[in-house]
Amino acid sequence: MNIKMSILGWATLLGFGLAGLSLVYFFQQTSLIDLFEGHWSIPNQLFAGLLSGIVGAFISLKIINAPFFRKEKQKYNALINTWPWTIKGIIFISICAGVGEELLFRAGIQPFLGLWVTAILFVLIHGYLNPWNWRISVYGTVMILFIALLGYLFERAGILSAMVAHAVFDAVLLYWIAIKKF
Repeated sequence: MNIKMSILGWATLLGFGLAGLSLVYFFQQTSLIDLFEGHWSIPNQLFAGLLSGIVGAFISLKIINAPFFRKEKQKYNALINTWPWTIKGIIFISICAGVGEELLFRAGIQPFLGLWVTAILFVLIHGYLNPWNWRISVYGTVMILFIALLGYLFERAGILSAMVAHAVFDAVLLYWIAIKKF
């Protein structure tokens, strides 16, 4: 795995993760133990996350492979494939993003801004809403729905389900884009 990829992964995991945990610890009435226990059993959270991540990734792949999205697909393929991806790298980056970003956005920010505002903010930050590019905004709108699902999983099941869904989603997409070169 490339050193830049390793630094990016650790920075996401530790930076976002610690920021989210700090927001929970200092500004919320939820203990960190309660945060990680969630509302559902751990196996049920893991299963819900796995299933949600797989379904979300395949819906995204359908959009990415649609004829109207050809130009954007080429752009994002070129961007993603500037990194030397391996299966190990995909798994590492996906876990770091799934854990770090969910701790920040779902556990840390969502209790203050609400599910929908947090979902829109997350998608905006990732660059998938662009008033000058309707194609990427179509994808962004679908991503808002998926990210809202992560918010719902967090609220109903627990943070582990949102983390797993996010990590699985990223891993499936990265695999198909970087390894399979669809």
